[in-house]
Amino acid sequence: MKRASMERREKDLLSKITRILNYSEYIHANLFTMERTCGNPNCRCIREGKKHKSLYLATMTKDKKRKMIYIPKRLEDKAREYTERYFKIRDGFEEVSDINLKRLLEEKKVK
Repeated sequence: MKRASMERREKDLLSKITRILNYSEYIHANLFTMERTCGNPNCRCIREGKKHKSLYLATMTKDKKRKMIYIPKRLEDKAREYTERYFKIRDGFEEVSDINLKRLLEEKKVK
């Protein structure tokens, strides 16, 4: 579809998606924190109950296998940024898809 016949919202969304895609630094994954004890009887996690926290990336490979990847502290912010960027792209695509579905259904009513 030509941009001239698009709604303003659709143009804005496509521009936003394009800007985000130009970064090319995004990851389709979820981040989650795990808490656990290390097993060292002298560690605070055993003595005080303050568990160690680690950030992990959960993703799927092309052959549909789940994969968990440990993210070191120094890369946590970058991992969050990359996954957030992916979800912004996905949300933008979903919104454009909704606009196109609405347009198609309106055309269906006319004929």
